[in-house]
Amino acid sequence: MAGVFMKHIIWDFNGTLLADAQLSVDADNDVFDALGLPRITLETYRKHMTMPVRDFYAALGIDLSVYPYETISRLWLERFNAGAVAAGLVPGALEAVRRFERLAITQSVLSASYEPSLRAQCDALGLTPHMREIEGLTNEKAEKKTDIGLRQMERLALAPQETVLVGDMEADAELARALGVSCVLVSWGHNDLERLVNTGCPVVHTFDELATVVESMP
Repeated sequence: MAGVFMKHIIWDFNGTLLADAQLSVDADNDVFDALGLPRITLETYRKHMTMPVRDFYAALGIDLSVYPYETISRLWLERFNAGAVAAGLVPGALEAVRRFERLAITQSVLSASYEPSLRAQCDALGLTPHMREIEGLTNEKAEKKTDIGLRQMERLALAPQETVLVGDMEADAELARALGVSCVLVSWGHNDLERLVNTGCPVVHTFDELATVVESMP
């Protein structure tokens, strides 16, 4: 344990632990097909995906006065939730969680997913026993998660200087700044590499790299 200074990891879920980027694109395209909208590629998705998700659809040029976000969101969630567990964890994710656990680094999940769905997915994928807390939104609108993050930190008595948030999007870097914690971004999720690098946060490409960065943080 020598050299390990971080005491807690806050994990983002979608795209960081859950391998769901392609599933998200597929769900979008199913919805777009049903509504008569143009399909997108994974590259386009990763270039534009942002939080809140409403802004992502606006960035694609979708007129939300004609195609209400609430309609898109409902249809998308039906398709996404049906395939989330089957998408599985990113290869190496559970091993990484166990590695940090052996180092006595506590862990939690903080997600913009609907909490009942999030908890069911974490249960099914074997993450729950390793997490002090698993927390998402109490409704199915993908809003900012700063408030629930602050509550989680207070409830778990986390010191910001001893906490690192691991995510896969620009929004996670913004969240980390709002929480006052360190941040490491992974390159395999919902934003492309250029956007991640531009945050100024460390960006890693494997869980081994992530462990090296976290274990060397002052």
